[in-house]
Amino acid sequence: MKRINVFLLSSLLLAAFSMACTETERSGNDGIPEASIRATALENRVTVSISIPADHHAYLNRGPQDNLIPVEFDWKPAMEAGKIQQEPALESSPEGKTEEATGALVLRGTGEFVFSTAGAPHGADLRVRTQICNEISGMCFRPSWQTVTIQ
Repeated sequence: MKRINVFLLSSLLLAAFSMACTETERSGNDGIPEASIRATALENRVTVSISIPADHHAYLNRGPQDNLIPVEFDWKPAMEAGKIQQEPALESSPEGKTEEATGALVLRGTGEFVFSTAGAPHGADLRVRTQICNEISGMCFRPSWQTVTIQ
């Protein structure tokens, strides 16, 4: 009887721990955390605001080993729709902080990327790629592309 109670208690604890670990990573598709992204146009600028979940970061550059996956912007949908004629120039981006383990610049919290455009491409679609990394476990999730409509 004592063995059965210990086994049941162990099984319940293991199940509860597994569920708790799974829940901490849920927010995007398939439980993968994802950035919250919005884009707004004002005069000749588009501002893309990217918010990274708490206890996570995204890379702003490829790092000194040139092996990391930074935030990337794909303007092809806007160009194909005729909303812009050429890819906008990046005017400013978040400063970021240097991650000790990799030497790369990372974005924590929210950062804004400002692009100069010819006109205000309201209603145009923009694709943004991020790779989210968990700062507690050290795990980086597969990169994902999100399509955002410029407001």
